[in-house]
Amino acid sequence: MLSEVHKRSEKDYSNFLSYLDYCKTMFDLSLKSFYKKSLSGIQDLQKLHSFKDLLTMNPMKSMNQATEKYLDDKHLQQLFNFFIMYIGSSPYHSPAILSQLVYVQLGLGIYYVEGGMYNIAEGMLKLLDELGVDVQVNTEVAEILTVNKKAAGVKLANGTMMEADLIVSNLEGIPAHETLLKGEPGAEKVKDELKKYTPTVSGLVLLLGVNKTFDHLQHHNFFFSKDPELEFKQIFDEGVPADDPTVYIGVSSKSDPTQAPAGKENLFVLTHVPPLEPGESFEKHRGRYREIVLDKLERMGMTGLRESIEFEYQFIPDDIKSLYGSNGGSIYGVATDRKVNGGFKIPSRSSLIDNLYFVGGSTHPGGGVPMVTLSGQLTADLIAEDQKLKDEQTG
Repeated sequence: MLSEVHKRSEKDYSNFLSYLDYCKTMFDLSLKSFYKKSLSGIQDLQKLHSFKDLLTMNPMKSMNQATEKYLDDKHLQQLFNFFIMYIGSSPYHSPAILSQLVYVQLGLGIYYVEGGMYNIAEGMLKLLDELGVDVQVNTEVAEILTVNKKAAGVKLANGTMMEADLIVSNLEGIPAHETLLKGEPGAEKVKDELKKYTPTVSGLVLLLGVNKTFDHLQHHNFFFSKDPELEFKQIFDEGVPADDPTVYIGVSSKSDPTQAPAGKENLFVLTHVPPLEPGESFEKHRGRYREIVLDKLERMGMTGLRESIEFEYQFIPDDIKSLYGSNGGSIYGVATDRKVNGGFKIPSRSSLIDNLYFVGGSTHPGGGVPMVTLSGQLTADLIAEDQKLKDEQTG
């Protein structure tokens, strides 16, 4: 890495380890709060940090401003700013503390799940079975039932009523108030209050099976835009698909040969696009944007890509919204914006209904498999704290 940085800029080469140290400092600060406890806003953060800590977080600076302080080369700035897209936000809007994502990747490292990501779900299912949890799949919940502003159970789509002392919903906060809590007095007001938690980007996903190997690709590959500032402006400020999008390609067969037949490869192609506005569809962009993506990849060295495609499956924002109920087809939950929401997520504890909690990408600590998993743990801790307090109050 240092050798490659030196090729770009001697000054950046001298500053690079200081930059990584800065990113590590941001991570270490977060260990005291962000990864430790379910936070609902600035008040919770202040309880867990000294004034010096809060100043060190550079609350008035964006991630891009922090990057520019250490790195001069525009390509290096673009590369490390783009780490913010692991949580679907903009480096020009996100707080500087999220520079820690660079340290998380380069300092802590990234891991591949043998056999594919679905084995995480399989592992969780195995644990639930060992704990005697009754898991019901293909069982749609139509409504959260309440009695005197307290969660009392759920109504299934087939009409079945299931009683419960406590409800944890992994449907995103805003869609949950639009659907599961639709008839609850005050739900519309809470939904309006949550509008500052805007959805992250969605995506056009192409799952491609190709009959050749692209030997110059690695497991993870990025094909960047020529003008990153314009790209982020179009997606986040104008709400339109970027003319020249950054394209990510994951080729898990590079690390795990069982994922594709010999002499062939599996390409996970992701291009970020704006989330859907209410009533909007990405269908009108589907064909044109697929061509933009494939044109870019072939232009940037993937010669013969189109002709090599044997299998193709697509996801567009409409599919993501339909499958997972996410707000506007958001992939990573709530966008981090220091001016709009201070970088915070939707609180896990419902402000409307007692004994109702939320988990997932729209709640603290945010999107992505590790953070969504941690949201479950931190929400469980929050539930235990609340229950202990109730027990003490009732004597």
